[in-house]
Amino acid sequence: MVDGRRALTALLVGLALGAMGFGLAIAQDASDDAGGEVPVRRRANVLPQERLDEASTIVQRGDSISRRVLAQLDEARRERDIIRVTCLNDKLTQINAHRRSASDRFERLNDADQIGDRERAQHEYTVITVLGQQFRVLEAEANGCIGQDIFETGTTRIVTDIDPATPDEGLEIQEPPDPEIPSVPPPFTIVM
Repeated sequence: MVDGRRALTALLVGLALGAMGFGLAIAQDASDDAGGEVPVRRRANVLPQERLDEASTIVQRGDSISRRVLAQLDEARRERDIIRVTCLNDKLTQINAHRRSASDRFERLNDADQIGDRERAQHEYTVITVLGQQFRVLEAEANGCIGQDIFETGTTRIVTDIDPATPDEGLEIQEPPDPEIPSVPPPFTIVM
């Protein structure tokens, strides 16, 4: 009897693990098709100088995007477009935070390359690459900030049309009748 239970338990555990593996495989396939995610591509055998050059380009791109969004924000402020100002201010705050992080990571990457710490250098490079992708996403979102002009409808005019078949007289507003309140008799009790 004990051997039968062990065999059944082993079979159930095996089926459960197989189902989990199958579920993970399906989830992995589904995440590969996700449209909102930007994949991180790792290049093998990147030379330290290439890594530094690419990281420097990403940091410069972040600076350029920050200046461009700041110019858009200044324009929205001049136009007194509060909706666009709010949106652009949020995007600029995120861009500047990523920009500071990318600059710090670039310094760490440079230090790691100078002392020959390949693992740390690769880590810093990977983080900078991800920040570069975030710069692209935030730039697109900043360009998509809409202003209040989309919500303005212009001058409004109200026109009331009365149906000519509507009678002028004889309309009485009637009060609704008082609601009926049901009476519930007291419970029946037996006295002994």
